Formats: sequence, structure tokens, C-alpha cells
Amino acid sequence: MSTNPVPNTNPNLNAANTPVSWRKRYRAPLMNAAFWGFWIGFFLAHQGGVSNNTGLINLSYVIFTLACLVPLVTKK
Repeated sequence: MSTNPVPNTNPNLNAANTPVSWRKRYRAPLMNAAFWGFWIGFFLAHQGGVSNNTGLINLSYVIFTLACLVPLVTKK
């Protein structure tokens, strides 16, 4: 059995108290949002192309851009 070199301290507590960056904390929800952003962007681009509506196509470009920026901001 090994002993703790510093009495009355638990080394496992220090790991739990270290601050976690917002990128790591919100990575999964933001990546899910980017995934759905791509699907919504594809749908809007398709609908805009079928109905010849440039507003939907431009909106799809905006959503694609945001969906591409999210993984760049939340990278490890």
C-alpha cells in the first residue's frame, strides 16, 4: 500500500477542481449544432434551387458558413 507524501490531501480532488475551457465543455453540443446546420443548409439550398428563390440559397450560404466556423472555434 502506498502512502500519500503530503498528509491530509487527496490528489484526486485537484483534478476535479481544474477549470475546463468553454471549448471543451460545449464541444459536443456545438458540433451537434454544426451537424444540423449542414443539414438545414443543404435543405434550404435544395428548396431555393427548386423554387428559384435566391433568398433561400443566400440563407443556406450563411448557415453553411456558420456550420463551418463552429468546428474551427471549438477545435481541441
